[in-house]
Amino acid sequence: MPDVTVWVGLGLVLALIGVRAWVVETGHARLGRTPVKVKVLTAVCALAVAVVAGAVAADGGVQLAGLVLDPAKAKALEDAREAAETAPAAPAAPGPPAPGPPAPGPGT
Repeated sequence: MPDVTVWVGLGLVLALIGVRAWVVETGHARLGRTPVKVKVLTAVCALAVAVVAGAVAADGGVQLAGLVLDPAKAKALEDAREAAETAPAAPAAPGPPAPGPPAPGPGT
């Protein structure tokens, strides 16, 4: 579930940046200066980026704390990763079947 909130937050950040860009482009054309809306949107974008970065860090921190508090789980994950890295290569796919004896003809 935390992954979903991070992705939603990232989508909101991108939408805010898009809105800010639109306001900047239309504001310069009309006013010739940076409107207050742009300054507010810049602050909101910065805050949103900080929240998303904090959510990513918190999610990683929760995983780290879980692994530190449960060393058996950490060891199991490490063993599984090592086993996957050292697993033998999958056997080659079988080739076409060997030809069988010729089929009997109509007169035999």
